[in-house]
Amino acid sequence: MASTMVEAGARGPDRRDVALSAALFALLFAIYAAGACRTIYVGDSGELLTAVHVLGIPHPSGYPLYVLLGKLWTLLVPLGSVAWEMSIFSGACAAGACALLFVAARESGCGRVAALLSAGSLAFAPSYWLEANTQRVYALNALFVVLALRIALRWYRDRVSRDLVLAMFVAGVGATNHTFMGFVGMAIAVFAPSVAPSLFRKPKLVAACGGAFFAGLLVYLYLPIRSRFEPVLDWGDPETPRALLDVVLRRDFWIRRWYESPMDFVTVGRDFLSGVAWETGWVVLPLAGIALVSVRRFRGAVGLPLLILVANLLALTIHGSYYDIFVWHRYYIPGYAMVAFLAALGMEAVTARIDRRLLAAVLLAPLVMLVAGYPRHDLSRYRIAEDYSSKLLASLPPGAKLLATDDNILFVLLYLLHVEQVRPDVELILQGVDQAKPNLAFNPDYDAVYFAHDPRWNVGGLEIVPVGLGYRAFRTGSPHPAPSMPAEIDGERDEGVPKDFLTRNLLANYHFMEAVSFERLEWPRANRALERALEAAPRSDIVAHNVGLIYARNGWFDEGLKAYGRCHAINPRGLIQGLKSERPDEKGRVSCGDAAEQLRELRDRIRRLEESIVVDPAFPAVPRGSEAWELGIAARLDALGEPVAARGHRLRAVLAPR
Repeated sequence: MASTMVEAGARGPDRRDVALSAALFALLFAIYAAGACRTIYVGDSGELLTAVHVLGIPHPSGYPLYVLLGKLWTLLVPLGSVAWEMSIFSGACAAGACALLFVAARESGCGRVAALLSAGSLAFAPSYWLEANTQRVYALNALFVVLALRIALRWYRDRVSRDLVLAMFVAGVGATNHTFMGFVGMAIAVFAPSVAPSLFRKPKLVAACGGAFFAGLLVYLYLPIRSRFEPVLDWGDPETPRALLDVVLRRDFWIRRWYESPMDFVTVGRDFLSGVAWETGWVVLPLAGIALVSVRRFRGAVGLPLLILVANLLALTIHGSYYDIFVWHRYYIPGYAMVAFLAALGMEAVTARIDRRLLAAVLLAPLVMLVAGYPRHDLSRYRIAEDYSSKLLASLPPGAKLLATDDNILFVLLYLLHVEQVRPDVELILQGVDQAKPNLAFNPDYDAVYFAHDPRWNVGGLEIVPVGLGYRAFRTGSPHPAPSMPAEIDGERDEGVPKDFLTRNLLANYHFMEAVSFERLEWPRANRALERALEAAPRSDIVAHNVGLIYARNGWFDEGLKAYGRCHAINPRGLIQGLKSERPDEKGRVSCGDAAEQLRELRDRIRRLEESIVVDPAFPAVPRGSEAWELGIAARLDALGEPVAARGHRLRAVLAPR
């Protein structure tokens, strides 16, 4: 039987609660809409919005529900750009999830103050707020998580079979937006018989629940049906059962997972706990702990959210990459929602011992989060991603071919070309989509072929030359134009424009491209650009690795070692993609520790050579570090067959005091 407190809420929300939840939705929606991103955002946004616009198939798991609902939303809510329309869609979903969380807390017997604390703590959690203002699937996923929780807890209180069936159907439909809802379905499947063992004697009800879940999954049929029409975006070509399962189950993405041993569950759990207090407010975590201690009082009202929370951590641990777990905390949003719900129960548990007027003071926590967080989440002036890719397109000659990878650039280009119709004369070749290698034949004397990133090709008679924001293919020995870089990316220097991890990576890429474009022409400028790249993305192991690579190939071994050391400190397990090493691990990852070891061996060998040169009586007696000393060492190293080390000394001579 449910507890007395839970039974007290079994009647559902009264008219005041309905009005309050509607007002809460309206207020939150207004806040989110005011700060919504009006242009395309970084990461998956460009690909998802392109899929919405052309009814395509984005990266696994295909997200058919988001695509279909998004298309309908853009038709019904015309605001100008698809990007802004879908930012508003995310805001509506996020506000709806918080309003539903308030209702779920009230129906579970919590007071209004406790229910408001729960909703407000989720609403202004930094990771949640970001997703409410941008164009991705996580706000819609939060809405389905909370909806499934509310319906399942209503079944727990009232034991109306159709509620359990409906909860499983919601989990199935939600899984077609984000596969985590499949874990929510499993959590409900574990929860229901644990609180009602009689279900084992009701095979028809059990079958109905399973059937409802799989009926919800039928939305995935959109993928093979749409794929047959060859849309512009058709990741995985999921027309056969095997190809469909590959997309839905994200089989090609499992190699990215960070998990290696059972102890990693402890590491992920510790990371979650260390971040949840900051995400949901200082008062929420201890209140959630009180709810767990009071589990006998609340029973299922604690059990189900706890199962969903554990499922969130389990799913993330066994499948998430390093960035998924430790950097992009959007994947923890279902867990944050459950902690916020448990906090409402915990607050109710202490109500009898503390004056309710004092308890109302806890609402200051989400209020402080709102006031302090709004400047960090106001994306109304954000256009960094659009500006970067627009300037890249503007730098291309008419009829150019552009090969691109990396979500921050490729997906934005997809959006600009196929949705906004910017530079329709440019042919965009999706080098990074579906892991496909492009079948490209061209004549570099006549065809303008560009790359958004270094393709690391080694083709005889062909050079890949950085010329600004991109690389161009030239015939070996042909003249190259001087590189051209835009003066800046709009918004980089504006402190009022928030910059998340992915945005910082994009800005670092801008400075990195300046560095590689000028490293052979103007080393002082290239060196400053490398330093700015590290400043722009201080938490990126890939940026640190690439900076180390540039320093190493220019003979600045100490600076390269420092960058590699920074990379290794950020991510000791190595990097997943796009990097080469003599000793990759079984996942194909590059370890910056290994790269540093190789470079350190080279540096130490060169140092021994340098010392032998310096003690040679024939070497000029000039101050160490002076221009003459650097050039003298460079000349000797060249003679000894060490051109890279010699170049490093020549570059230092440029910066040496004269």
